Amino acid sequence: MKNKSFLNQILFFTLFIAIILVANNFIKEFLLRNHITSYNIHLGVKTLSNCILGLVSFFTARKLNLSTIGGLSNVKPKKLWLLIFPTLFLVLLNVLLMDLVPNYNSLNVFILTIYCLSIGISEELSVRSVLLPLLSNYFGNDRTAQIKAIVISALLFGLLHLIKFDKGIYGELSQVFFATFIGLMFGALLIVTKRIYPLIIIHALIDFVAKLDSINLPVKEVVSISMDLENSLLSVLLTLPCLLYGIYIIKKHIHLEKAISK
Repeated sequence: MKNKSFLNQILFFTLFIAIILVANNFIKEFLLRNHITSYNIHLGVKTLSNCILGLVSFFTARKLNLSTIGGLSNVKPKKLWLLIFPTLFLVLLNVLLMDLVPNYNSLNVFILTIYCLSIGISEELSVRSVLLPLLSNYFGNDRTAQIKAIVISALLFGLLHLIKFDKGIYGELSQVFFATFIGLMFGALLIVTKRIYPLIIIHALIDFVAKLDSINLPVKEVVSISMDLENSLLSVLLTLPCLLYGIYIIKKHIHLEKAISK
C-alpha cells in the first residue's frame, strides 16, 4: 500500500510537470499569434511559470518529507569538489558552441539571469528534490534504490524534453539523450553532496552561457529549426562525458554512502 502511494505521487507530480510545460508552449504560441515577439516579455512569462513549478516543488518536498534525500535539509554538504568537472565542462562546451552574441542592454542581462536562475530552481527542485526521492522511497531507500531513482529520474528528465518538440525527430531524440546524461550526473551528485542549492546555481550558470547568444533577439528569430542526423549525433557525443562522469560517481562514491531514510 505504501509503495502504491509513492507510485501515485510519482505519476501525479510527473503529470503536473508535463502540464506546466504544455502550458508554456501554449502561452508562447498565443503570444506569437498575437505578434508579441519581445524577448523580455517571453522570458518574463517563462520565468513566472518556472517560479510556480519551483515553489510547488519546494513545498511538495517539505510536505512529503523528502528534504533529506532531495538536498533541502541543513545537512553539511559533502564532496563539493565533484562539482568542479560538470561546471567547467558544460560551461566551456557551451562557450565553444556559442554563436555571436547580439547587442543587448543591462535589462536584458538581468532578465536572462533571473530566467536562468528560475530554470535551475524549477528543474532541480522538481526532478531532483521531488521525483528522485519519491522514486528512492518507492524502491526501498537503500543504495540500489538510490541508483534506480537516479536512472529513472534522469530518463523522466530526458523524456519531458519531448514536450516542446520543435527541433525535428533527430533533434528531439538528441535532447532526450543529453538531458538524460546530464540528469543522471546531477542526480548522482545530489545523492553524494546532499545539497540541491549548488546544483541549482550550476544549472543556472550553464543555461545562462547557453542562451547568451540569443539575448535580446525577438523570439520568432530564435525558434529552433530541425536538426539533421549528423548534428544530433554530435550533440549526444559531446555530452557523453556527463553520462560517464555520472556512472563514475555512482560506482566510486555512492557505495560509500549509508542508506538514507526519509
